[in-house]
Amino acid sequence: MAVTRRGMIEEWLKRIRFGGDAGKYVVVIRFRGEKGEELVEIPGEAIDDVRRGYFYVGGEPIPFHRVVEIRDKRGKILYSRIR
Repeated sequence: MAVTRRGMIEEWLKRIRFGGDAGKYVVVIRFRGEKGEELVEIPGEAIDDVRRGYFYVGGEPIPFHRVVEIRDKRGKILYSRIR
């Protein structure tokens, strides 16, 4: 059974949030701010919840499609949309 990109992202985010080792991961997202689009790193321990196509940081929903990369604190890339 093939896992979709969204499925992979959701699986990783749930593993980070509920796996007990959130401090070992960093999630990189696309953020559209006043300066335009930029990449922002979110530490795994900042993730409050994962559900319905979103993960929550400080109560704010972030859609899965904004996730660009997931890596461990040592820099090893675990998931990437960047080719």
